Amino acid sequence: MVDKKKIIIPVAVVLIAAVVVVVVLLTKNGNNKNVITGSGTIEATEVDVSPRLSGDILSINYDEGDPVAAGDLLVEIKADELLAQRMGAEAVFINAEANLRRVKSLFNAGGVSRMDYDSADTAYRSAKSHLDYIDAALANSTIYAPINGVVLTRNLEVGEVAFPGSPILTLADLSKVWIKIYVSEPVVGLIKTGGAASIGVDTWPDRTFPGVVTYISDEPEFTPKTVQTKEERTKLVFAVKIELDNPEGLLKPGMPADAEIAVNTKR
Repeated sequence: MVDKKKIIIPVAVVLIAAVVVVVVLLTKNGNNKNVITGSGTIEATEVDVSPRLSGDILSINYDEGDPVAAGDLLVEIKADELLAQRMGAEAVFINAEANLRRVKSLFNAGGVSRMDYDSADTAYRSAKSHLDYIDAALANSTIYAPINGVVLTRNLEVGEVAFPGSPILTLADLSKVWIKIYVSEPVVGLIKTGGAASIGVDTWPDRTFPGVVTYISDEPEFTPKTVQTKEERTKLVFAVKIELDNPEGLLKPGMPADAEIAVNTKR
């Protein structure tokens, strides 16, 4: 992932850009090692859970902050019209199936023509296809968690009408997070993919979190406009992504973070 992923159910994967702020410096840390420092924001994979059909929301089984496991039932959508359609489609299918058996028996005995048999078979296949289509639509009235994660936001409530593509819940996978910093051309060559990094956040001032450089941009870009000074915004910089394991879930999306990347200045 180069940027933050956003998955919409039905499955549509999108990466979300996060707010990043940087002034990158080559300095020495407390251990007298050469480091590149920068600041960014903790990001995580976010998944928007939205329905494939329109309808009133019957139930939402999780609130913001609740953990979920892949496969958990998240949401149920009212589908009374589809249920009514299924009753009619099932009756048509049963009649078509019985008629096909009758015509097939007559055809084997020479009592009806091949055209009569083909017509009955076509009617049966059409009725079955329609019933299967309705069953597939009904399956979309229940929405299950696509990932292990935490409910980040609850966008709708029970009784509201849900529409395809409109998120009901947003999940976040906090098991692995990352930050992105931007470095200038003179020092980007010192950074290597797979290089070690350490991350600090204000919430946990006495702790550092180990990370790994997983991506270095191949092309420069202008410093993001979130940087305040005009001089910094006009500089060309390279994006560097640092991933971190987050088994305790202590790092949350949106937390400001400071990064140190150990480098060897001897090229």
